[in-house]
Amino acid sequence: MKIKTETEFISFNDGICDIFSEDEEGLPINKYNNLGFSKRVLGFKRYFEAAARQVDINRVIRIPQLAGIDNYDFVKIGTTKYEVKMVQEIYDTNPQCIDLTLDKAR
Repeated sequence: MKIKTETEFISFNDGICDIFSEDEEGLPINKYNNLGFSKRVLGFKRYFEAAARQVDINRVIRIPQLAGIDNYDFVKIGTTKYEVKMVQEIYDTNPQCIDLTLDKAR
């Protein structure tokens, strides 16, 4: 087993996003506004895990680790609305981060 001792330093300068959920009537409930993110590469493992669960993936972003972000929340980047399909906490970065796997909302 390989022990990783290096810490990756992250800057969230690839873009700005808003994170929100929706109530029963489809109205947005804001969680975080103007949150910086960094773009991530969609790896083979994540791609095939999603394919096995029949989930489409359009984008993966990394944001600072914040409370209250769940699967099926929504992320707006520019004018495009995405649904959060998977939330993965990342502990070997500074600051600690969350990777969000996104699918375009329909």
